[in-house]
Amino acid sequence: MGSLRQDLLAAARAAVEHDLLPRRLGGGQDGVSVVLGGSAVTDDADEYSGCDLLVLRSGDGDGEEPLVWCWINVRRPPFVYRYAALSLQTLRRALQEADDSALNLVRHGVVLHDPTGQLEEIWALARSLTPSVWRRKLARRYRALRQRRASLAWALRRGQPILVLDNLRLILEHSLACCYHLEGLPAPPPKWVFRGGLRTPAGRTLRAPVLDLLSSLGDLATLGGSLNLKHNRIYGHVGLIQAAVERALIHAGLPVPSLAAEAGSEPGTEEAPRAPRARSGRRSQVAGGGRGVVP
Repeated sequence: MGSLRQDLLAAARAAVEHDLLPRRLGGGQDGVSVVLGGSAVTDDADEYSGCDLLVLRSGDGDGEEPLVWCWINVRRPPFVYRYAALSLQTLRRALQEADDSALNLVRHGVVLHDPTGQLEEIWALARSLTPSVWRRKLARRYRALRQRRASLAWALRRGQPILVLDNLRLILEHSLACCYHLEGLPAPPPKWVFRGGLRTPAGRTLRAPVLDLLSSLGDLATLGGSLNLKHNRIYGHVGLIQAAVERALIHAGLPVPSLAAEAGSEPGTEEAPRAPRARSGRRSQVAGGGRGVVP
């Protein structure tokens, strides 16, 4: 563990001992556990990482309490930490559903307070995941990737650049999440998925088309240069990314057709929309690109 992560861990322990338990929670109740999460406990820790604490409460309650920011004077200089409270039942259900956030908490989180050992049974859930769980997660991500690509096609044809950007973000997120799941790992939050995803074996095969897509974002001003999707540069880069994901799935022994069937077919996910016929035969030149039909 690097010195930065050690410093963050020491700060979190001080926050729990001197402020969170005695002042915010009214003492260290037996039914309360505290876990340090966030980037502070991962390889992504940097000088901007803070202390993100999760308070887990026992009992049959459900739900989540709002995030609380706290300023404390237990170190020099004084620092800010934040905590959120969650019931053990909510976390248990999230782990049973193989939720990425919950799995990452168990994989990376540091238990700072657990007097009764109530987290042992919860943590064991994350260690009991079977290959079928990762297959289902891959199927969901692959379906979402196809859905976003179909939505991208509509956004390009309708001239909706903000929706184009939103779809590109989700396409990258789902593609890189597949790279993690192929390794039997949960995907990190979106702000960290790019850097780590490209380091995985499957991610290295996505590196070239992903960087080409990012380099082409200047084409967004002309919506990829063409209303004809076969000649649209943005849509073409996304097609190469999807193809790379599919090759990685096939290489892992997960045939794409069976994954698609397992995920379930939904309208608009199988094929990009065709260009509508022009009214009155009018055609329009798209600035900076090829010719396209004006719907």
